[in-house]
Amino acid sequence: MVIRKIHLDSYLKEFVDFCKKRYGKNLIGIGIYGSYAWGYFDKEKSDYDVFLIFNSKIKDETKMLDNQFKKISVQYFGTAKQLSELIREGHWSLYITLLTSAKMFYYSKEYNFFINKLREIDFIKNLKNIGRIKWKAKFDREQLKKGEGYNGAKYALPALRSRLQLLTYIKHKKLIWDLLKIIKLNKDILTLEEQKFLIKLNNSVRKRRNIFYNKEIAVNILNKINKKMLNLLIPAS
Repeated sequence: MVIRKIHLDSYLKEFVDFCKKRYGKNLIGIGIYGSYAWGYFDKEKSDYDVFLIFNSKIKDETKMLDNQFKKISVQYFGTAKQLSELIREGHWSLYITLLTSAKMFYYSKEYNFFINKLREIDFIKNLKNIGRIKWKAKFDREQLKKGEGYNGAKYALPALRSRLQLLTYIKHKKLIWDLLKIIKLNKDILTLEEQKFLIKLNNSVRKRRNIFYNKEIAVNILNKINKKMLNLLIPAS
């Protein structure tokens, strides 16, 4: 598997150098996702969504790093083994992000081994139960109803995209990140209005527009995807 690398700006270079010096050989990977990785980073408004993966257990220093590097937002700080267990418990977003869209600043051969093993995991086959998926749908539904402006749209986009990615994986056994591709593969359940809404939502977030279009459609899409997904999962569980 090819690991996707990305250029470090001066702020990230300082952060990566600090982490490599502090954690030494126990640190096997530092990566990023979000706006910096996906090409719409705003230096004035965006933060850096990073993750740190270790070989052996270590005290969580997320708060220390967030305090020392104010623009850094540490999204995961733990071992490769702990990460694999979270994925088996139903954390789909971790699974698809690591395998399709996350980009790396630093990684060792141990990380390379870990990511290749992760790719061998059949997410559905290894899923312990679907409780996590049901809980996440309920949580996302409530957040969508409360969402406003840019923050509402910023929450809605990954929530809906992640669900649609998982449905695509269940139906086609394919890991696909690209929103337009997964919309195309799920035209059988999405109306034309819903397809246009998702594209508009994506553009709105990328351009940081302070508006969240039509929360009702967002909730309807979530409910529709979730119902289809559970109908496919439950007979096989």
